Amino acid sequence: MTTPDGVGVHVHRQPVRFGDCDPAGIVYYPRFLHFFHETMETWFLEALDYPYDRVILGRQIGFPSVHCHADFRVPCKMGDVLAIELRVLRLGRSSIHFDYRVRGEGDPPGEPRLTGGTVCVVMDLDPSSANFRRSLPIPPGLRGRIEAFMAGAAIPRGAADEVDAADAALAAEAGAARAGEGA
Repeated sequence: MTTPDGVGVHVHRQPVRFGDCDPAGIVYYPRFLHFFHETMETWFLEALDYPYDRVILGRQIGFPSVHCHADFRVPCKMGDVLAIELRVLRLGRSSIHFDYRVRGEGDPPGEPRLTGGTVCVVMDLDPSSANFRRSLPIPPGLRGRIEAFMAGAAIPRGAADEVDAADAALAAEAGAARAGEGA
């Protein structure tokens, strides 16, 4: 699935602090990868109504970056407040392609200060699983929320428990089917 233009944008506000800057007084470039990740974490909670810690610690699935890039156009400095825009460009079987545009609050409309992207793969974090640290398909409940975000549709609030229960039931059915195949 690909996101249409102008739909599904999450904005995370990020103040630039002293510790984000290099001796030249501008944001040290690897900090932007950290900002991208923080934006993704807030997207889970604010846009998908699915707390990131619940996904990592509860569901035991992670989202490591397997590809990242950034193009820098205008420096950012201490005291700036950045508006980091997240879009989901594409959703694969187990991958999420994120696009980021970074603007300064109060900047005139037009080109962002920098653009970037990451590709994250859904990974099994359960050490007792045969698939530990391997890619997994995006769970159906989470996929549905991401697709709704991409389409600009309303995402039901407070339904994370129902998504977890539905995905757990599907996983149990798939496990039972696999066990039956081995018999």
